[in-house]
Amino acid sequence: MFPQKPREDPLLLDDRRIELSDALPTQDDRLESERLLLQIAAGAASERLYVSYPRIELTESRARVPSFYALDIMRAVTGSVPDHEWLEDRAREAGSATLAWPAPARADEAIDDQEHDLAVLRGLLAKDGAEVKGHAHYLLGLNECLRRSVVDRWAHGQTRWSKNDGLIAVSPSIAAALAVRRLTERSYSMSALQRFTACPYQFMLASFYRLEPLAQPEPLQRMDPLTRGSIFHEIQFGFFRELQRRRELPVTETNLDTARGVLEAIVDEVATRQHDELAPAVERVWVDEVASIRRDLIAWLHHLARDGAEWDPSRFEFAFGKVPGVRDATSISEDVVIEGGFRLRGAIDLIETHRQTKVLRVTDHKTGRKPDRIDKTIIGGGAVLQPVLYAMVAEKAFDAAVIGGRLFYCTSTGSFYPHEIPLNEMTRTAGLEVLRIIDRAIELGFLAASPDEDACGRCDFISVCGRDVARRVARKPQDALADLAALRSRP
Repeated sequence: MFPQKPREDPLLLDDRRIELSDALPTQDDRLESERLLLQIAAGAASERLYVSYPRIELTESRARVPSFYALDIMRAVTGSVPDHEWLEDRAREAGSATLAWPAPARADEAIDDQEHDLAVLRGLLAKDGAEVKGHAHYLLGLNECLRRSVVDRWAHGQTRWSKNDGLIAVSPSIAAALAVRRLTERSYSMSALQRFTACPYQFMLASFYRLEPLAQPEPLQRMDPLTRGSIFHEIQFGFFRELQRRRELPVTETNLDTARGVLEAIVDEVATRQHDELAPAVERVWVDEVASIRRDLIAWLHHLARDGAEWDPSRFEFAFGKVPGVRDATSISEDVVIEGGFRLRGAIDLIETHRQTKVLRVTDHKTGRKPDRIDKTIIGGGAVLQPVLYAMVAEKAFDAAVIGGRLFYCTSTGSFYPHEIPLNEMTRTAGLEVLRIIDRAIELGFLAASPDEDACGRCDFISVCGRDVARRVARKPQDALADLAALRSRP
């Protein structure tokens, strides 16, 4: 088998290795070692040399281009370097493996255990099930991982709830562990709470076990929505803080040009810093993305100026509870406890004060697409909690009247659309109902995998649950999901 694509050690890059000691191997050294191993292997052959070319990249479901090693071997055989397409064609003729079934047609032509077993299975699948029952059972004894996978799929496919679906039953020890995780005992952020309606099991894995994907350091190929939103919010915070320092708030038509100059400077500053941190792989893509962010922010600034005659920005990135990062100077380190004893933490993008009535308004800036039928949204089935709950937090934290919260889709993708949600008895009840449902699920100890539509496609834990979770859940008793179904039905 040919070696994997060589990469520098992310914990100690080659530049530092060279500075520290000549004895530390660099990427070039590793490449030379690989070539030497190939030469030794070829030289050790006495009669015949077998070389395998893995044509299929299973992890990425695509065909692999022949490596330089493969071309070097063919040069040694033929006396010339072949075209890589010619080598691909020869490899395709030699083996009948495909992306759909990476194995030859005959088991005796397999080059490893995996190809052999797949070739055996190919023949069994073409026959009647009763005739070949048990013929592949030998695989379970050969491969412990396969045995666990088959047993796991069988367990997940049962029509009753089981421990394989997540947390479904409570023992005394589990009850004690859950008691300290109730919403009245510890604080949760809005993003954590919103995971519950997406999937209760996802909520548990992220909030209780604190699982998260392993970050792989690599150059930024294209700015993903999360990175773009983070940069967007960082620029907005820097802009507000600089205008506050200059005593230039609020932004109105009279000081719009000055505010734009400040905004442009902050965009340049943040873009330079993020460029160094993210190390974009394609400079042109980065320049275009920053230009897009700049255009959206300038358009957002004009919307801000229209509100300036009525609303005065007073706090930005106001944090409550333990929240990392640079925040507003008036932030508080304690959790905010709202009606019902529910403890919350987080950071409010923007808090404004009405210039006449002095009531407050909270805003959560969104950089994504404006959802359909957003006009009817209050809690969005438990997925949109910031406007209502942040308004209740501000009311409690400042002991002041709060008119409501709003989602401001502040980019061209979101059509610069502000969605206002007043804080009244109906919206307050809706927000508290979400918290009660989540708290009750923790108390009862039923946090099973039950994804909402498309939730699995955005989930970091898809490898834990496997595929087709929604289909499997649909075959199980639905009475245990009554609270969740009710929550998802709320506007």
